[in-house]
Amino acid sequence: MTENFLKNMAKESFKRFQVAADSLAEKDLLSLCESMEHLEAIDLPSNDFHIITEIKKQSPSMGRLAAESFDVEQQAMSYIDGGASLLSVLTEPSRFSGGLEDLQLVADLEHSIPVMRKDFLVHPYQVSEAKYHGANGVLIILAIADEGQIRAMIQRALHHGMFVLLEAFTKKELHLATHILTTFADHSKQFLVGVNCRDLNTLEVHFSNFEKLATDLPSNTICVAESGVKNLEDLQCVIEMGFGAALIGTALMQSNKPTAKLHEMKQFARKTMVARQ
Repeated sequence: MTENFLKNMAKESFKRFQVAADSLAEKDLLSLCESMEHLEAIDLPSNDFHIITEIKKQSPSMGRLAAESFDVEQQAMSYIDGGASLLSVLTEPSRFSGGLEDLQLVADLEHSIPVMRKDFLVHPYQVSEAKYHGANGVLIILAIADEGQIRAMIQRALHHGMFVLLEAFTKKELHLATHILTTFADHSKQFLVGVNCRDLNTLEVHFSNFEKLATDLPSNTICVAESGVKNLEDLQCVIEMGFGAALIGTALMQSNKPTAKLHEMKQFARKTMVARQ
């Protein structure tokens, strides 16, 4: 595994931001975003379990996940038909083979499911970039920057009417997420909090991280289990820990029948939620 993976990705992301800003000035990008339709807050019922499906062509740990003939729009439609609550699109190009063009393709499909840009965002410009390419929300990794930068990205997202998935890996980061929720209490419906069981410094997966942080999950928002959820047993585990959603990418990307697999997972999750109530 690669040490300091997150640090390297942050550097590469900043370079991408600089190139983009040289091509389109931030004030011009903001002007374009202001002319777009204002987004409504996401509405995810707290009494249901939600699955965020991910379009991920490649991963540093698993290698190539998508065939050369992979169709982004077809994969997105398979998720929509299977009952996805949100669509996550990886736009990082060097390690995940993603791009903003993928985000645009998914956003332009005829559906009402919110779309999220997943990347290693380091600057508010990239949040506006996501908005301009059709995203309803963005993922922000709490470990990627200092609190000032994190807040600047959040404020830009809220300005655009976008939702934010705050991603934590440690108890300290989860406490920061809770503090941010308190600060932006008036926008509580625009936040999700995620716990990633993949260490983004080493890329190692520690499923036990979900259990370790479960007692610190904020109670006033939907919490998302990220990475490592592959099957019904994993789903049951995270539901019993108190998570209200799971972000699932690799398991669905590797499935020959993603719609059927997602439908099965969704139905199982709902039955498990009902049994716990």
